[in-house]
Amino acid sequence: MYIFNRSISANRSQLMEATAAAVEVAAMATKIGGIEVSVFGSVFGTPVNTIAWSSLVESQAQLQEATEKLLGNAEYLAWVDSHGDLFESAANDRLSSVVSTTFTGPKRFYGILAATASAGKVGEAVEFGVRAQQLVSQLSGLESAFAMEVYGAYGSVVWLTGADSMAELDALQQLQMSSAEYQALGVEAGSLFIEGSGANSLIQRIA
Repeated sequence: MYIFNRSISANRSQLMEATAAAVEVAAMATKIGGIEVSVFGSVFGTPVNTIAWSSLVESQAQLQEATEKLLGNAEYLAWVDSHGDLFESAANDRLSSVVSTTFTGPKRFYGILAATASAGKVGEAVEFGVRAQQLVSQLSGLESAFAMEVYGAYGSVVWLTGADSMAELDALQQLQMSSAEYQALGVEAGSLFIEGSGANSLIQRIA
């Protein structure tokens, strides 16, 4: 299974209009492409005008098939041409291969931790990533996933932790500060990932 993510910067002077348009085109893309498209907005860690569309797909072939349906649809292409002023940047596409997950359904919030494995330690980093993801779910009771980036910087990985409320995220933060098991993970990670490559962010599901 793969996670496809397309992010873009909304026009800062038309953020509400851009968000509404993002929801509109997600519904259109879901109908035309046959793959459910969700919309997310930034909460922390990335610019507040960041909007992202995301889908779960079984294969790159399925994603390509959906993409070709969109590019061959006049209604979709007309929408893209008429809404360009609502966005400030070119879209950035990412594809992640899910290695391990406990998710059973969508969540309101997703905490994202991204990092890049050190040269020669990708295999060890992936083994660690799965173990860390499973331990966090076990300790926190929150659903989570660990994935590898298919394209981009080699060795890039990402952990996703889902929550239905900020209270759950507060509890997770407390766990991270108080759990010896969790803190031991941080020590172990130091030798497996490029120093300074880690980045935390939080996104919220809009639609």
